[in-house]
Amino acid sequence: MKCPECEAYMNDNTPVCTGCGFDIHEFDKVLQIPSERTGQIMDWAGVISEEGLTRINDRLQSFCESTGMDYCLVTLATSAPRSSREFVFWLFNRWQIGGERHLGVLVLLSMNERRIEVEVGNELEKHITDDEASGVLERHAVPFLKKGDIDNGLYHSLDMLGKIIEHGVTEEKMNASAN
Repeated sequence: MKCPECEAYMNDNTPVCTGCGFDIHEFDKVLQIPSERTGQIMDWAGVISEEGLTRINDRLQSFCESTGMDYCLVTLATSAPRSSREFVFWLFNRWQIGGERHLGVLVLLSMNERRIEVEVGNELEKHITDDEASGVLERHAVPFLKKGDIDNGLYHSLDMLGKIIEHGVTEEKMNASAN
């Protein structure tokens, strides 16, 4: 994964960035270990409607079933005292999204900071990079979020990210079976 500070590559075996010295253990002290993950959606900010939760959860579960990968959404009131970019990186690693191979995606909506962030596991970056995934959020979530339509902003952006990865996985399987 990329360091949230300098974008150098880090992994679980090197929790201190060789590029800038960012240390993921600093987060453990400041933010404490996160609550246990109880599903695909952790709406800690309480901003998604019941209908929205059902719709988004159905899409995330469909993605997980079709790809065998992990997909998670978290909403927060605030990521303070850290940036939302640092928080999504930390949470992705602490929860081991996608297991040891990091076959997963975590999207974080931080309400006070008015930020939506994404962390894509290394193994998935062949299908979509963090930067490309951020662009998808910018195009598919932000217009809805600016209007206060959180349910649709989250659903449409998560759906598009899922479609891109699902397409990449399908192509990869087809290429493997052709060889």
